Amino acid sequence: MIWTTWRQHRAEAAVWAVILAGLVAAMLAVGSIARSRASALGLPGCTTRDGNCNDALDALHRAFHTIPPFTAALIAIPLLAGMFWTAPLVSREYEAGTHRLAWTQTVSPLRWITVKIVLIFGALAGLALILGLLAAWTLDPLTAAFGGRYNSTWYDTQGIVPVACMLFALALGVAASALIRRTIPAMAVTLIVYAAVRIPIHWIRGNFWPAVTHTYNVDVATLLQRRIGPLQDGYLSTLTPGDWIQTATITDSTGHRYVPNELSFDVFSRYCPSVRPAATAGGDPQPLDPATIAACKPKVAGLTLHETVTYQPAAHFWPIQTVETVIFVALAALLVIVAVLTVARRRPS
Repeated sequence: MIWTTWRQHRAEAAVWAVILAGLVAAMLAVGSIARSRASALGLPGCTTRDGNCNDALDALHRAFHTIPPFTAALIAIPLLAGMFWTAPLVSREYEAGTHRLAWTQTVSPLRWITVKIVLIFGALAGLALILGLLAAWTLDPLTAAFGGRYNSTWYDTQGIVPVACMLFALALGVAASALIRRTIPAMAVTLIVYAAVRIPIHWIRGNFWPAVTHTYNVDVATLLQRRIGPLQDGYLSTLTPGDWIQTATITDSTGHRYVPNELSFDVFSRYCPSVRPAATAGGDPQPLDPATIAACKPKVAGLTLHETVTYQPAAHFWPIQTVETVIFVALAALLVIVAVLTVARRRPS
């Protein structure tokens, strides 16, 4: 049965082997170049969002701006495997009528489907694991320049989640194939259900592990002394580029809420309406002059901003991936059971 399975699927195996070899070579090359470039820019020393590395991050982003489309394309690999490998697995036998011969010999339907699932799932899960771990290595030096590991297109292509996605897509394909017994409808169902299950995960995975919440109290009077900038600079300076902000709220002592990207000038201008910061030729506001600060300071004395930020630290990447992996491996196991029972209970006809 193992030899028969290999003979039936060796063409697909050859195609996927070529794909794997090409992707591995590309990732090794990109990872090496990215590490060399990041080191030359001094990025390993950048640890905070407001560190002296913005220019370096921008330079790295420009140098590798073509990477995100490729990482987005990698997300489709599990879906393609489910649609074109396992969705036709059982239905093709029914459509061609070969199940009557295959399942009336010494090989039972249960053994037939079990061997195929073990071999195909094992091979493709191994491929997904190689690509996921290699992607984590390749993208690591670029993480800070492209929004961190939690960036949705990057998250789904690295670590252990790609293995879970692969198993889920394969299981979905074989279950649809066994239940529908028609290849094209099974492929369509695999596509629709996979997208319907995977897409919402992007909005709920932030709840897979307890988030961290920090609250900062900022004296409004101190804002008069600072460079005028977004209010979110206060808490961003305490986070690393790899942290994933879930929610952020900023309120003053009266309960008035500010948008995080509002300027600090917008805060004290509520109490000092006549205050107008000077602007550069480029339009960027400049710090207030000493006379303006002295006039406004008594009016904002005692006023405090409350900045609360809830986020997933970069260190939570692997725990969140583990939870998501368990969820989709469990779903895959249920779908495999459905497929096996469906095939085993159906008699050749």
